[in-house]
Amino acid sequence: WGFPAMADTPAPSKNVDVGSNPSPPVAVNRDDEKSLTNSQTPAPLVDAADSQRRKAASLPSERSSVTLSDIERVYEFGRVIGDGNFAVVRECRRRDGGELLALKIVERSKLVGREHMMQNELSLLGSLCHPRIVRLFTHHHTRTHSYLVMELVSGGDLFEAISDRGKFPEAEAGLIVSDVSEALEYIHRKSIVHRDLKPENLLVERVAASVCRLKLGDFGLAMVVTEPVFTICGTPTYVAPEILHETGYGVAVDVWALGVILFVLLCGFPPFRSRERDQEELFKLIKQAQLHFPSPYWDSISEEAKSLVRCLLEVDPTLRLTAEQTLQHPWVKAMASVCMQRALTDRNQRKLQNAGAKIKDNSEELLTDKTEQHCGSKEKVTLRRKTQLSMRESDDNSPDLNLQSRSFDHNKTSESINQSMNNLIFQTPPLCPNPNLQPVECLAKTIVFSDI
Repeated sequence: WGFPAMADTPAPSKNVDVGSNPSPPVAVNRDDEKSLTNSQTPAPLVDAADSQRRKAASLPSERSSVTLSDIERVYEFGRVIGDGNFAVVRECRRRDGGELLALKIVERSKLVGREHMMQNELSLLGSLCHPRIVRLFTHHHTRTHSYLVMELVSGGDLFEAISDRGKFPEAEAGLIVSDVSEALEYIHRKSIVHRDLKPENLLVERVAASVCRLKLGDFGLAMVVTEPVFTICGTPTYVAPEILHETGYGVAVDVWALGVILFVLLCGFPPFRSRERDQEELFKLIKQAQLHFPSPYWDSISEEAKSLVRCLLEVDPTLRLTAEQTLQHPWVKAMASVCMQRALTDRNQRKLQNAGAKIKDNSEELLTDKTEQHCGSKEKVTLRRKTQLSMRESDDNSPDLNLQSRSFDHNKTSESINQSMNNLIFQTPPLCPNPNLQPVECLAKTIVFSDI
């Protein structure tokens, strides 16, 4: 959850040449991050404000009367969808009906010394309501476990997506930055700093075949900040230089982390990398913040995207873009628009295909029904003709009638009846504007769908 403070004594010198070509790209590794945060190391530096907050943070009473049986009477537990060091996440559903939810089950014995992180989840996340932030609906507690009922986001996390794809097109990266900026702008207006923004804490919601939206989660390290904070915490790859300099920091550290994420999205590896995966060397590179866009990995990336990366990874937090400014950045707005238009097109194409298939099925049923009606009508016409012929034979015995004239009128009337019935049974479809289209396709082409 956190990593140790830098030692106050000078560290042994390491020849870190940040001005030369950067080290070969090293992809972000989830296991590396876990090993850093779980290693047996000195406790991180804690400021006075954090100490007071931790003392005030306490979980619900151990004498709580809620039992696991009580919870199971309300919720039906489903499959496991996540497993971490302190918690397991399962699908669940209320037994009285409703949509699928996520149930985060925390083993409280593993939270000794970290109780404040659970309190943050309950107090901060429970007070937030934004489409780009995972919702916490309610929570229940037994003597041994805490059960957090949350919004289900079933697309995995951004780390998994990066691991699968390596890197993202600019349009998709722009939409991701837009989503994260929306979430950050919302919490920053409430003076909340997340302090652990990374791909693992961004959950994926798929809205189209090649388009996903993100939701920010895991507020274990988040806090309300009204003055500079000095606690060193976060995840090494994404930590801002002002945290390492111990000069005090605020919400701008989240924007730095967003810059690191954007860098990873566009090329597949982080901007500051240690050759030997050495944390001390990594921190030195971050504090110096000399940014490189190595070839050939960045050759195809637009200058607008590179410019935004520079603005987000500005070493001076007072000059760094804010979340609101990032959200309004021309490149972000343009790329997000392109990606959403693609999602709209994909959705409309699916609707069009479904509508075309439905029209085709309905047309085949209608044709079958009318064919049956036509066959029945032919029998009626044949019977009528036999009756009329019988009447003609009877009339032939009357010399006062003009048989030639009557025969002519009769035939004309029969043809008119047949033509009318055929027109009624086999109605001609409307003319298609495109002669290459079949009637069903023509009808499908005229369907208009509303925007998403």
